[in-house]
Amino acid sequence: MTDAPPLLVDLSSARGRLRVSGEDRVRFLNGQFSNDLRALKPLGGCYGVFPNAKGRVRADGVALNPGPCLLVDTEPDAAASLAADLERFVIADDVAIETLGEAWRGFVLLGVKASRVLRESGLVEAPPEALFSMACLSEDVWENGFAFRSRRAALPSYDLWIPSHAAASVGARLEAAVDGAGGKRSDLAAREILRVEAGIPRFGLDFDATTLPQEADLEEIGISFTKGCYVGQEVISRIKSVGHVNRALARLRLPPEAKTGDPLVFSGREAGRLGSVIVSPRFGPIGLAILRREAVVVGARLALPQGEAIVVARFEDTP
Repeated sequence: MTDAPPLLVDLSSARGRLRVSGEDRVRFLNGQFSNDLRALKPLGGCYGVFPNAKGRVRADGVALNPGPCLLVDTEPDAAASLAADLERFVIADDVAIETLGEAWRGFVLLGVKASRVLRESGLVEAPPEALFSMACLSEDVWENGFAFRSRRAALPSYDLWIPSHAAASVGARLEAAVDGAGGKRSDLAAREILRVEAGIPRFGLDFDATTLPQEADLEEIGISFTKGCYVGQEVISRIKSVGHVNRALARLRLPPEAKTGDPLVFSGREAGRLGSVIVSPRFGPIGLAILRREAVVVGARLALPQGEAIVVARFEDTP
């Protein structure tokens, strides 16, 4: 994979985008988010989840700090409901929450050459190095957009938010730079293959509002245990002190006919249900699932309606 050509994928319909503005924006959103937004410097970002009072995940996303507001990059099907949930918590706060919808388009660059491609496109002088940090395409982020270092695969990746009026010209420059590096423009299916191969779960597909963040292997990247109070914090912190949750994330080798939602049975009991399912050029049919811990053992065999699944990798934050 070290010499894999770069890929350019249009994310316009695949991401939801929120803007949170007002004097109280950091304090307010920090009380809803599992990571520490007070620590964000200008052009910084971090990943986290928005838990409910029981510590389960309402939505996940990357929070970004371009300066005069906070931006949230989340799943498209979660954006509107998340905005409505956040609005319910606004009492006397100086906060405005809006979904950005069709006003913005998105791209992702993936591959070991992604940083070089972004630089050679001429859109940014220095691509951001720290995970989730930003680089503006001009002094006016609202005029030309920005890039941030994302986590879409095991390979390096950069997401770009581009205002709709600039999307065609920016897309053309990115495509020319990708072509020059021996890469190509691809589709969302290619991004999904890289995500599942890397064991990165997706909200709404691999985990949902019944899931604790630790069950989806999100503790290390998405939870601060020093930030203080936020919605669901007590439950999430108690798990840290107890030492484990009862389910964990696994990657499985699958029969060709397996599909999302299929029950997975281990030792005569349902251990979980199949989430993401893809056909990998390297590994064949594989998928992700959150399973009871006793089934999350490399080599474990689970029954599916179409045959047998085998655990080939496990992902968990706690021993």
